[in-house]
Amino acid sequence: MDLDLTIPQLRAIFLLAEFGSMPMSPMAQESETTLSACSHLVDKLVRSGFVSRSTDRDDRRVVRCTLTERGRALAERLRQSIPFERQEFLDRLTVKELRIIVQAMTIFQRVMAELQAEFSKSSQQEKATDESIPRAKTALGGNV
Repeated sequence: MDLDLTIPQLRAIFLLAEFGSMPMSPMAQESETTLSACSHLVDKLVRSGFVSRSTDRDDRRVVRCTLTERGRALAERLRQSIPFERQEFLDRLTVKELRIIVQAMTIFQRVMAELQAEFSKSSQQEKATDESIPRAKTALGGNV
């Protein structure tokens, strides 16, 4: 299956397949991206015919994204191509092995969250340092 889709676009397709129709803001949060970046990638998915946009009937300021029939078919094809989604794969594992996999995935998620938090903290510290240099120059009359 040769697709011209980015990882964030595929992530968006799987999100919509899981949750159905989603407002743009929660979709951006769930994708851990900015609203602008999410809107841009949804634009591409709309042009490709995988996603449709509509205004929320209760609040016209809210933009909802939904998979089209083509998008649902793609999500299903992708799911079927993932070995973990195939029943024959799961049938070969014992309950004990499945529990071990769940434990390993839980550990993996925890470590990834810790790394993400450290990266965010580091980025914020770098930004604060970068912003403080011009203030220090100004406070010291430009002699830094």
